[in-house]
Amino acid sequence: MATALRQLVLQALTICSLTAMAASLPADEKPVAPVKPVAEQPPPSEEQVWKLLQEEFAGARALNPQKTVLIQVSKKQVLLKTKVACPDCILEMVLVPEGNREHETILSIRTKAFVIHAALLAIGMEPGKPATFSPDFVPPSGPVVDIEAVWGDAAGKIHRLPLKEWVRFNTHKYHAAALPAPPEGIELPHGDLRWDRFNNELLWYGPMTVSQRDELLGLSQSAGYQKIIRNFYQAGLSRAMTADFVFAGSSIYKDEETGEEFYEAEAGHLICTSNFPDALIDLREQSSASDGAQTYEGWTERIPQQGTPVLLILSAAKRKTASDSQEPMPPKDAPLQK
Repeated sequence: MATALRQLVLQALTICSLTAMAASLPADEKPVAPVKPVAEQPPPSEEQVWKLLQEEFAGARALNPQKTVLIQVSKKQVLLKTKVACPDCILEMVLVPEGNREHETILSIRTKAFVIHAALLAIGMEPGKPATFSPDFVPPSGPVVDIEAVWGDAAGKIHRLPLKEWVRFNTHKYHAAALPAPPEGIELPHGDLRWDRFNNELLWYGPMTVSQRDELLGLSQSAGYQKIIRNFYQAGLSRAMTADFVFAGSSIYKDEETGEEFYEAEAGHLICTSNFPDALIDLREQSSASDGAQTYEGWTERIPQQGTPVLLILSAAKRKTASDSQEPMPPKDAPLQK
């Protein structure tokens, strides 16, 4: 496998010369708090955003004809020119090739997967191993990759966030709690609160706003019912993903009949939030890809609108451990609709 991957690397690296890199970049912009664009405004164009972020590209060289994968050897960074595909989807990936499963990702990019692999090798990163699932689950391994999202808005402001802060634990799912009987005096269903008479369970779907919680708590003073409502509210709070991205490196598949070799990440699994055995970059944890059981969703309020160009900056992480968890955040009074 190593030999085949090295051959893929050579294919990518022959596209450009890596000998004349800029010595350094200007000082980074200070972080700017993310601002959700006005929905009625069209997203800024690629020309506008890349011009606004031109200092980020100083000394960078493109590795593919589309000029969407670039490296800065002196900074040991990989730059990816991407675009927001879906800011409010349940996630299996955060980056896919353009036109490939864009309903399960935040971002898309015009490139082949092996070019990104080559770029990571060119800045000195060595891949680990993708996740395996039999006989037992073994999480993916590899060096931790820090990924920063940088974008510009229509007002010409630059925003940046760690990519993982665009991802939160899935709040759009069913919550169930055992209850011997519906609370006396409450007619169900009441809004999204429902009663499963076959399993004697109280059901709620998705995040619960503060006003919804308070309204439901006011319907009954039953201690068991009150506890369930408070638990439903807590379960729907937004919590950022804390797991690290690792350079798993996917794998090579060899057709036994033709002898032809394929880099398996070309199937679309570039940067994943669910584990896949062919992932290029994956999460260092167990994360489901089963329908209805996906672990993560896009944190929509933090993500610019669909079509916005976004620069991803990839580099080897200096730390070796996962970042600290963040406090959960309550949803707004208008929960997101999927």
